[in-house]
Amino acid sequence: MPSFTQLTLPDRYLAEMIGHARATLPHECCGLLAGVIQDGVGHVAVRFGIRNEAGSTTEYLTNAEDLLAAYREIAASQLQLLAVYHSHPTALPVPSPRDLQQNTYGDQVVHMIVAFSDGGPQVQAWWLSENEAEPAEWARA
Repeated sequence: MPSFTQLTLPDRYLAEMIGHARATLPHECCGLLAGVIQDGVGHVAVRFGIRNEAGSTTEYLTNAEDLLAAYREIAASQLQLLAVYHSHPTALPVPSPRDLQQNTYGDQVVHMIVAFSDGGPQVQAWWLSENEAEPAEWARA
């Protein structure tokens, strides 16, 4: 089980996440959100854009150097990884079977998806396990 049940995302980081997704169109983007956990709420304090090595419209592969740099900064700042995000350029903000299969974080972080279908952007958050996705509670801060 995760160590928090709700995520708060400041408007600044929400806008950066959407901007990152828009800038990488027509490909998917990916990134991390880190912060602190207080009273069961994860408060995002920093966003890390990660290059998508797949260069694909339907999947992402995190750049190892970007990921390592982000993990080092998270540790040095004594923060916790709270969420991963990626985009769905032409699909709904719902985890795909590939998202479930390639989930290396288990149910320990929130998975946020920025989608541009139906005019977008739409943002939804999920708790992922090996076989299913459950909506995650999140709020703008």
